[in-house]
Amino acid sequence: MSEPFKSELKTGAERYLARVMVSAFTDGWRKPEDFLRHFKPADLMQRLEKAPDLRAAMLIKAAGVHERIVRKKSTASASEDLRIAIDEGLTTPADIVDLFPADDRVRYLERTKIWAFLTEEHFWTPDKSMPAAQAVARMTFLLEAALSESLLSLQDVTDGITFETISARLPQRELQRVVKFALESGRKKTPLTEDGLLDVVPLKDLLGYIPLDHVYKRVILAKLAQPAGFVGSAVGEEAWPEDEPGDARDEAAQAAAKDKEKAQDKDADKSDAKRGAPPKPAAKAEAPKDTEETVTDDELEEVPAPSGNNAASTRPPAEEEARRKVSERLAAINRLPPRNGELSTPILLSIESMYAELLTAPTDEAREMCIRDSFPNEAHLSTALLALIELLDPSIDVNDPVIRDADAESLIKVVLFEERRRYEQANPAGRAAPPPPGSKRSAAPPPLPGGRNGDEKRAR
Repeated sequence: MSEPFKSELKTGAERYLARVMVSAFTDGWRKPEDFLRHFKPADLMQRLEKAPDLRAAMLIKAAGVHERIVRKKSTASASEDLRIAIDEGLTTPADIVDLFPADDRVRYLERTKIWAFLTEEHFWTPDKSMPAAQAVARMTFLLEAALSESLLSLQDVTDGITFETISARLPQRELQRVVKFALESGRKKTPLTEDGLLDVVPLKDLLGYIPLDHVYKRVILAKLAQPAGFVGSAVGEEAWPEDEPGDARDEAAQAAAKDKEKAQDKDADKSDAKRGAPPKPAAKAEAPKDTEETVTDDELEEVPAPSGNNAASTRPPAEEEARRKVSERLAAINRLPPRNGELSTPILLSIESMYAELLTAPTDEAREMCIRDSFPNEAHLSTALLALIELLDPSIDVNDPVIRDADAESLIKVVLFEERRRYEQANPAGRAAPPPPGSKRSAAPPPLPGGRNGDEKRAR
């Protein structure tokens, strides 16, 4: 067997990148072809301007450039020679990697691009086809290498995962072992520490019970990659090469969409707090990818325990109780959307708040403003209005692109039209005056007196 790789670089962060890169090639995480996609000949030759001996050796051995002229080559000329050698099969990506030692890759290449290359697969995501045992082994290596280089401590690992998540995710038999160990340690007046915990449940076993995306986000990214400067800015910013295959681009787009949705949920939480609504204790938003913000511990999502009676539910008990109450109140006024289970808690709370204020709105202008002010952003507004339209007029197909993609103003007009139609059907003799501000909501639909010409037109 070959000797284990030992980096000679000065800092722990540099040694860590070199070790991970060697393991990536040795264990087959990454291929030389992947390396050349991220670091093209022009990139290599430009970055090696500060290492003329290394650049010369690469050109001589890989591209066949004569040693008497190699040092006179400009960067552009050297890049062209190396590119042609690869295109014509005179050398291979594997040859390039062999001629470029791991320590030198870290010395001369950009850290953020190295990290993007190493993490391109996103192996920690639940929808990957990689076997779970292989993904856990890779995550274990990333953590153990960081621990050995003092880039992480065991406390960083457990703080990132959180004791709440560990206790919720460990099977009963493992929890029993931990409790037994803690009690025995207590008799010896020895506290249960992270070392003790991992003596009972080894790190690899522990990671088998915790969602790996949670570990990556809370520990690898927040506690390691960002402090060490491996990522450029926002959470999850691992640049995809411009010539990445379509599937990978689609995957990145899906990740960006999820980031946007979480950011919208964060805005909703702030709005709920202003109204005194029960806070949503689930995921906090990550920074959008086009910002320069970095993640903090308070902004990272917690992984809830699986529910015993409803394994699909991941909402904390407090949020479930808040949803039950708001659903009951909306059902009492016949305004609970038929597919309310698909709506987020902030959206349900905003719908309830909207109807409370609609009771006192005297004109369509005021009612439209009331609807808009009840939601923190256009996405929440459109989602809520489509859900209400499905309730108010089941004959409208909310999945029809004409209605689904309508702008907010059109959706508002549909809701106002349907509300007025319902009110007039319930009150054919005339319109009653609205209740005074602050009065309790009745079981009847909110009255909508008055109106503007043309508002009755459906925005279908």
